[in-house]
Amino acid sequence: MRKKRLLYFREPDVRNILERCLVREGYRIYAKVRLQDVIDRDRSERLPTREFDYLTRAHLDFVVAKNEMPVFAVEFDGQHHLYDAKAIERDVIKNSLCKAADLPLLRITSTETQEPDRLTLLEYMLIRYVAWGREGDDLMEELAEFATTIGPEADPDDYAVDLDPTVQFDLKHPFPGTRDVRERLLREFGIMWMGPPEAPGVRYVCDLLDGWSGACGREQFHTCQIRPRVWAASDRRRQTPIFADDVSVAIRAWLPLLPSVPPAPELASLFNPKDLEAFRIRIESMWFPHLPGMHYSDVAENYAEYLGLRAVERWAERNLKASASGSRSIEAGPASIGGGDQGA
Repeated sequence: MRKKRLLYFREPDVRNILERCLVREGYRIYAKVRLQDVIDRDRSERLPTREFDYLTRAHLDFVVAKNEMPVFAVEFDGQHHLYDAKAIERDVIKNSLCKAADLPLLRITSTETQEPDRLTLLEYMLIRYVAWGREGDDLMEELAEFATTIGPEADPDDYAVDLDPTVQFDLKHPFPGTRDVRERLLREFGIMWMGPPEAPGVRYVCDLLDGWSGACGREQFHTCQIRPRVWAASDRRRQTPIFADDVSVAIRAWLPLLPSVPPAPELASLFNPKDLEAFRIRIESMWFPHLPGMHYSDVAENYAEYLGLRAVERWAERNLKASASGSRSIEAGPASIGGGDQGA
């Protein structure tokens, strides 16, 4: 007989991040909790034998609770969870049980635990979750009050963004390192993001070109791809950048409730009854369990913006360091950086 480790691979990192972000907010973090201790059946509820056996034997990597009630669970998935048939089957059962119990399940990979500039993507997601809990009600009240000022003759489409709480919340919560990178680019290298090249001390201008956004490669993941570009400030036409790169971020968008989810039919084929039925099955087998403030597309886009600016900074460190001494006296306060805190 011998003792076993309680947590493996990146699981200790995940636990530390959860505790760092949530414990001071009144949450408690439990590791390796039996599924049956978190999810209970109603007296009249019967489960297929396979699901019942799994409920009594499986565990959750982490459970986040408040006042001793589970709020959501976190699973750290290695690559085999995406390709191994047996692992996928077990994950589907766990997904289905958590969905039936109304327990949001946050499945993460090593991407969420990487640590650029001392902040992981998982921390960013949790920061947004906590912020929504603090700000969500006030934000909804502000938007409701603003809605009362819109006249009856106004076109609702003109105010769709202004009245969308998700959009307004997202604008207030970019990836925390983004502002710091913009300031360093201007201060150290004279590179301004989305700003006027005529500004004093600006030697280069950079922007982030929106690229692919959606299911790309792995269907369960929302991939956001952008292209950071840099031009000399003197290049008014901006036809050929002196630097360009592609940056992508993939965030899990949904969890499967079937081992094999039917493929997405072409839009035109939905008029075919058979394809329409397949589409219905597809929709019913996709679970979107995301928590408030953690919407996958917003998180992916903000993180991609940050990584795009970091790609520019790494290029500048390699290629402009020797010639950047003339720009080091530039003051790069928030008001001097083009684009504010909005997305690309």
